Amino acid sequence: MVEDTGTASHRAGPSFLVVDDDPMVRRIVTRGLSQLNPARVLEVEDGLAAQEVLRETSIDVVVTDVVMPNMDGLELMKWAQEHCPQPLWIILSGLETFDAAVDALQLGAFDYLAKPPEVPRVRVAVRNALDQIELVRERKRLYAELENSNAQLAEKVDQLQQVCRVLEDQASVIQADLDRAEVIQRALLPQEPPALEGWCLETLYRPGSSVGGDFYDAVLLDEEHLGLVMADAAGHGVAAAMLSVLFKLRLKQFDRNGQALMPHQVLERLNNRLFETLSAPGAFITAVYILLDLRTGRAQLASAGHPPCILSSRTEAPRMLARSGPALGLEANASYEEHEFQLAAGDRLLLYTDGVLEGGDDSPDCDHMATALGSGDDRADLLCGFYEDATRGVTGDRDDITMLLLEHTAGASHFDDAAPPEQRPQTETAATQSPLLQGTMDGKAFISVTGSITWLCSQALLDCANRLLQQQDRLILDLSACEHMDSTCLGTLHEIVASKPDAVLLQGVSDGVRKLFDELSMTRVLDHISPDRHPLPQHMTPLDGAELSPQQQGARILSAHEVLSALSEDNREQFQAVVDSMRADLHRED
Repeated sequence: MVEDTGTASHRAGPSFLVVDDDPMVRRIVTRGLSQLNPARVLEVEDGLAAQEVLRETSIDVVVTDVVMPNMDGLELMKWAQEHCPQPLWIILSGLETFDAAVDALQLGAFDYLAKPPEVPRVRVAVRNALDQIELVRERKRLYAELENSNAQLAEKVDQLQQVCRVLEDQASVIQADLDRAEVIQRALLPQEPPALEGWCLETLYRPGSSVGGDFYDAVLLDEEHLGLVMADAAGHGVAAAMLSVLFKLRLKQFDRNGQALMPHQVLERLNNRLFETLSAPGAFITAVYILLDLRTGRAQLASAGHPPCILSSRTEAPRMLARSGPALGLEANASYEEHEFQLAAGDRLLLYTDGVLEGGDDSPDCDHMATALGSGDDRADLLCGFYEDATRGVTGDRDDITMLLLEHTAGASHFDDAAPPEQRPQTETAATQSPLLQGTMDGKAFISVTGSITWLCSQALLDCANRLLQQQDRLILDLSACEHMDSTCLGTLHEIVASKPDAVLLQGVSDGVRKLFDELSMTRVLDHISPDRHPLPQHMTPLDGAELSPQQQGARILSAHEVLSALSEDNREQFQAVVDSMRADLHRED
């Protein structure tokens, strides 16, 4: 029979089982246990009855006699080791069964009590057992927390390693993009100096990193007039480079009637356009614009916050032609005064950006440069000397450095915009090759796209695709060597597919480019990716597009982004600002 002396009010305490065939012993032990606020105290008279209790009830401590009928205490302990090892065991034994008690301790009993037991001894032994149980539970909890912490730490280490790998991959992609951006940006600079009778030009262009914010140009406006421009966008790197590209696109040197604008008009119109466009704090451009009459040597200059130009004369003291108004993009409706000056035979005029003055400790100042200009030294040697002085001892990031030297003398002009060897991207040779190749074979036309292509290629891609679609029944766009497309090229690609959906296929699309299609909801393009691979013609020719005016470039960018905006609401939110800005610019041009 099982006796339960616990009460409902104590269910949160420990559970005990007393096993003894002597009712008096069970009563003494139970009395000692009842003072420990147990959840329950169960009593049975032999090992078999104890087995039933242990099968059905969770017990913390078992107090058992060694010698009992039916099943003794040692047999019960051996059985419990296999079937319910959780409880702690306290053995009751007399002198005559002391050896059996020793065996029980060897089996794992926590303690033993001599018979007849005393209530205080029972209480102390069981309390110690309960403390042991709590210690074991706490140790398990700590081990579990430690294992969990180790698992979390290992997981975080693995996550950090994955992040590092992703960042390394992204850094590699970014550097490759910067290298290509440098090539593209250099393409915006003048490639060859204009032919000038009785005048010569020398330039030096060195960006501080892969891309820079400096820009210069020398444009023969007509047979008698030359336009010189130099600009320096605020900041460094990509942000400054984008500002310089924006400057190039907004620069207008003629009015609607084709007449050359005066320098103050050029800067005022530029300032208004940039002020409307630039909203980020600290985004501005310094610039100087000069209109030169090649016959008379008479020149007008306007400067928007730019360092002073240096006029070196053979007959007069050097002059500093300082700024005549604020930097571009800072104030609405800013005005710019003009400096008028004369360039006589042998005179020199130096334009430069502030990277020349703000380099290392040996950077030249205006007086030093003015003195050097009057020395009559070789033009290229002068500019290289200024550059070496400005960069001597400079480590890490430095500002862009650009110089333009005009001299009123007969001679050969030279533009030096080559990067120093340590700054030349390894991919420069490959990048200067045409990223678009065209060819035909077996009644099919092919266009192969290589590397990363930008808006500069978009009109050529569209024109070539339209021409080939008129000549052939099938056009295959091979993207197996394509690494990236900007949004203008993506929109243009969608236009090509939509123009003749039954005739256009794409092949060799990488996961990265396919992801771009997915992100911009270009479902129609995705549907035209061919699972088959068509071999390319053995002989494919580079695709060189016609040179476009800024307005034509703007129209192409606008059209491509209008196409993308119509594909999804997310696209519309992403590109609406670009579309609105381009529409406004083109409307002003009209």
